[in-house]
Amino acid sequence: MLTEGRPGLDSSAGAPRGGLAQGLHSRHMTMISIGGAIGAGLFVGSGAGIQQAGPGILLAYALTSLIVVLIMRMLAELAVARPDTGAFAVYARLAFGRWAGFAGGWMYWVGWPLGLAIDAIASGTIVHGWLPSIPVWVAALVLVAVVTVVNLTSVRAYGEMEFWVVWLKVAVIVAFIGIGLVAVGGLLPGTDAPGTTNLLGHGGFLPHGMAGVLLAMTGAMFSFSGSEIVTIAAGEAKDPAKAIRGCTRSILWRVSVFYLGSLAVVVLLLPWNAGAVGESPFAATLTHLGLDNASAVLQIVLFAAMVSTMNSQVYASSRMLFALARDRDAPAALGRVSATSAPRNAILFTVSLAVACVLLEVVHPTTAFDRLVSMAGDTMFVTWLSVAGAQIVLGRRDRRAGRAPEPGTGMWLFPWLSWAVLLVVGATFVSLIVMPDSRVDALGALMLTLILSGVSFLCPKPTASPT
Repeated sequence: MLTEGRPGLDSSAGAPRGGLAQGLHSRHMTMISIGGAIGAGLFVGSGAGIQQAGPGILLAYALTSLIVVLIMRMLAELAVARPDTGAFAVYARLAFGRWAGFAGGWMYWVGWPLGLAIDAIASGTIVHGWLPSIPVWVAALVLVAVVTVVNLTSVRAYGEMEFWVVWLKVAVIVAFIGIGLVAVGGLLPGTDAPGTTNLLGHGGFLPHGMAGVLLAMTGAMFSFSGSEIVTIAAGEAKDPAKAIRGCTRSILWRVSVFYLGSLAVVVLLLPWNAGAVGESPFAATLTHLGLDNASAVLQIVLFAAMVSTMNSQVYASSRMLFALARDRDAPAALGRVSATSAPRNAILFTVSLAVACVLLEVVHPTTAFDRLVSMAGDTMFVTWLSVAGAQIVLGRRDRRAGRAPEPGTGMWLFPWLSWAVLLVVGATFVSLIVMPDSRVDALGALMLTLILSGVSFLCPKPTASPT
């Protein structure tokens, strides 16, 4: 009932064929949705956003989080009706045709090897701090090798690693916010309540105006990327509908607590333009409070958290490649699975691009990190535009056919709110193209999307599987 002319989807069950094992339980799916979005983007990358927007980083993350909540609601409606490893590529294909699925799938894949390289560099930097004799790029490559082995083992190994490590991420962030709130209230021994000195001083709440907020939203997009992995994992879940409903319902409080709460602590306690804030806002805050031992513990947990995020990045990107290969939009070799039901070739191909990006650290060690963050963030604009457009088209198609969304998954105020999200995300992306500081990366993402769309017309047309 869900094939709509697309090869590789079992019309009777709505589940993708091709050898992937359904080894993920609801507890895995919940932690995957949390863990994928908590990594270097928040712990380290947010420092660049604070330098761009000042205390306005809170506005940047608030606007982005609102978009994320709505995007996840759209994905809930689509994914419960059509659980599939290809997720966004599948929805775009069904809504607009092969070219949209081809371009959307490849653009999403491109963002993840970039994200993997970013977290590998950040993790390698931590290792270099502990063991100065080991260069950052060497440590980064070793860590990439570790998560590659985990993903090659089985999807269950990936799910179990995420389940336990994400608990560490959550515990650290909650503890950080708790300590920060005590300090903001002036209740921590040896500290005074800062009031609004740091929030409104040093150039005001928006020292660089709305332009700075828009620039910071690119990094915020990258930070939030990973929340949607749960819809990709639906193809390997034992009960995808239940898992997706639970994860999307909880995203609002997760965003509020983890992102806005922790960043509010940073900008309240420290001047936004302090150099240490740009490098590592969480560690800088704890050092400012005189909690050097806590800062050391934070480094250990952050290291584990970022390795966990790298694990999710290999998973998400390899599954998207697998789905593209299944739908004849990528070489067939990328759709092959190993004896453990892992898409081995897709994993290795993804990792090879990430390794190339990591090596940028050797050539341009002072600029590679920020450039990768910006580029990865811009690819998410394309993905979210694809999701919003597909949900509008498929949502109307389903409703006209009498197929109402599953309870708790339908998009609110459809189609008006869906159109609003599409216009806001599109307008933000256009603003990034107009602004000189973000123009190169935004235009690069746009040009790559157009090129991939054109390439889709040059590839052989797939033949539909019998249904």
